[in-house]
Amino acid sequence: MHDGMHGIYKVLHPDKYFNDYLTEDNRPDGRKFNDHRNVKLNVNCIGTSETSAVVKCGNTTVICGIQLELVTPKPEEPDLGFMIVNVEMPSMSSNKIRPGPPSDHAQVINNVVSDIILNSKCVDLKDLCIVHDKLAWVLHCDAICMDNDGSLVDACVIGLMTCLKTLSLPTVKFDPETEEIKVDEVERIPLKISGLPVATSFCLLEQNKRIITLTEPTSFEEEMCGGVGAHLIVSWNESLLIGMQKFGGCNLTPENQKEAMKIAKIRSKLIHDIIDTCIKNKSKK
Repeated sequence: MHDGMHGIYKVLHPDKYFNDYLTEDNRPDGRKFNDHRNVKLNVNCIGTSETSAVVKCGNTTVICGIQLELVTPKPEEPDLGFMIVNVEMPSMSSNKIRPGPPSDHAQVINNVVSDIILNSKCVDLKDLCIVHDKLAWVLHCDAICMDNDGSLVDACVIGLMTCLKTLSLPTVKFDPETEEIKVDEVERIPLKISGLPVATSFCLLEQNKRIITLTEPTSFEEEMCGGVGAHLIVSWNESLLIGMQKFGGCNLTPENQKEAMKIAKIRSKLIHDIIDTCIKNKSKK
């Protein structure tokens, strides 16, 4: 069928268009059910942030950056710094997003990305404390979605983890008597990172008495599977499973769960290699 006819057929009969592909064990973008999307990553390309990354998974595009701030630690946690994760989904990122306050879905995406990174313990918040009960770093980790074509959580985690792995902290001297703070931007200390969490999204769909698991669904696939996002997100930190979150969809069988965990683990290693390679190539320039 001609590309133009494909587009018309997709608009007029989206359900049949989608199911015709699934019946042939294919997907509209040419992938098999378990295939992931191509990943493109650019490191430290934004001069206004301490560190930055632009990641593209398929058509989903996210710009990430980290800014630093010095603050006083919480009285109940005097030896800990802070890491604040914020995901923004402006209206230009999708025709389904309206201008104004963040939608419920946007807030869910923000919370999921934040939970994956913070709960992985990849950053020890004690390393962000400079002086007990006096001075600590805040890492403002921002991710802005430029194009949301599905599996947004995956792209945000890749971008933010790339930023964290390339972040170095300025040396800070604190005078306890005068409370004077001196920041040396030249002499910097690389942030210690423990592991590298990677999230992989899936959509679940029941067809002809079988449950189909679609790896890294596009926004069209997410919509056709009856959701506003992925149904299942599996997160690995290297060889450690750190989370499995389910958001609606059909029931998850033990076989589907095992398959999703296996695919996510393999993809985790691949993403790890991609990030390391991009950082090494950047450092050579």
